[in-house]
Amino acid sequence: MLHKLRSGLTGLPAPLLRGDVEADETYIGGYRPGWKGRGVGKVGVAIVVERRGRTAGSARLAVIPRATTAVLTSFVHGAIRPQEATVHTDAWASYTELSHMGIDHRRRKGGQGRHTVDGLPWAHTVFGNLKTWLVGTFHGISPKHLQRYLDEFVFRFDRRWKEAELFPRVLHCAIDAEPRAKTHPVFPMLHP
Repeated sequence: MLHKLRSGLTGLPAPLLRGDVEADETYIGGYRPGWKGRGVGKVGVAIVVERRGRTAGSARLAVIPRATTAVLTSFVHGAIRPQEATVHTDAWASYTELSHMGIDHRRRKGGQGRHTVDGLPWAHTVFGNLKTWLVGTFHGISPKHLQRYLDEFVFRFDRRWKEAELFPRVLHCAIDAEPRAKTHPVFPMLHP
């Protein structure tokens, strides 16, 4: 039943983000002994989140197969209004193509790690909230269904200031939702 509710949330039109936005990627999953490297054995997740002064605005999250230029730029381009957005990223080379796509792209200069100035505060805050929510609420989920959980998180996050509207909206989505599909449509540019 919960998967049907989550799949109903994906049918809602998601407005494109504008203004100052942050784009980043992370990996979801636990530690696996003997595995080494960036994200090995974990599932990649990309984010675009609006900066609204002292708080974060709306967010978009998607499961990604790997953090390549084609994957990340397609996701960012599909989540924003290119002429109305300034995209802030870290120095990861995969984001350099955004400038060639006509997007105002600002890369954070400098090192990485805990002790550097955080140039993407809202992306990192949302990722922290997401990971805490997944572990604290579900104690682990299957990579097969991760996109559905991301959709639920975004639905809740984008409406966090409108709690009174949550239940009627979810109920409406549940009524309109098709029976649960065996597979969930993920970011369309990632899989043929």
